[in-house]
Amino acid sequence: MRRIPFALVLASLPLAAQAWDIRAEIPFPKGQSLPSTLLAGTGDLAFGKLDTGRGGILTLSHRMLRFGPVLKLEWHVEYTQLQADGRLQVGTDHLGTDLRQRGAGLGINAQFWIPFTGVAGELGVTQRFHRYTYEAGGVEVKEDLSRPWLRVGARVRLPFPVIKPYLAASYQQPLSKDRPVALGSVSDLQALLTAQGSGQEFERMWTFGVGLQF
Repeated sequence: MRRIPFALVLASLPLAAQAWDIRAEIPFPKGQSLPSTLLAGTGDLAFGKLDTGRGGILTLSHRMLRFGPVLKLEWHVEYTQLQADGRLQVGTDHLGTDLRQRGAGLGINAQFWIPFTGVAGELGVTQRFHRYTYEAGGVEVKEDLSRPWLRVGARVRLPFPVIKPYLAASYQQPLSKDRPVALGSVSDLQALLTAQGSGQEFERMWTFGVGLQF
């Protein structure tokens, strides 16, 4: 039998102690509603609204520090895809809209465990780098968004031997965002569609999912 070098064994010891976590979540995002605005010189009102969206979030986490059975700190990477339909009304015209945000994220998370219960609260921040696509009336605009999101959640560990599955739920919202641009004329509709994140972007969401610790 071939011997394993002693240095390789030493290098592998930290890996053996690592705790990984993979989680899949279904988000229910809500987007900005554009306030009703009178278009100067036309007498037309313009406003927009988005329905509750859909999508998916896949997260891989790794434990950095552990303080007894109560507190764990971890970093995570994720891929997020969000989408919602809506409408933009200008006077009597109704335009169908579509909002999509997708991309990667990197963040940190803290778990606060209640001893002997399998229940934990979570608090984390994720920097998300999204490709923003907004379409209204056949006009499509694409921009890159970078937003820090706050995540407040909870998890419940399921009683399975060996593996550690759990259920998770969270509320999330960006810590910074752009507000809708002011509409002063018909030409400002184009400004609304071209301003980064100023048409409509996702501003909060609930998520529900399952995870596995290993």
